[in-house]
Amino acid sequence: VGEKAVTTSGTAVALAAGGIYRSISVKAKAGNTNQIYFGGSDVTTSTNDGLDALQSVAFTSSKGLALDDLFIDADTNGEGVDFYGVS
Repeated sequence: VGEKAVTTSGTAVALAAGGIYRSISVKAKAGNTNQIYFGGSDVTTSTNDGLDALQSVAFTSSKGLALDDLFIDADTNGEGVDFYGVS
């Protein structure tokens, strides 16, 4: 579906505007040097264990997931994720 980078570490950003999917996979970019964190709008660099480069996590819901409800944050400015959705 797309990609997203965190411009400023410590600032959560939504994956994208709009789009409802049954499943969304988030994969940390290969070039990342530090971790990416995922969660709601309150995600921070201490929210969870984070993803190292090329690690991924999948979210599923029979009711659907909105891309703008999933947020990322990063230890390093400019690092990010690729994300994929299944309708």
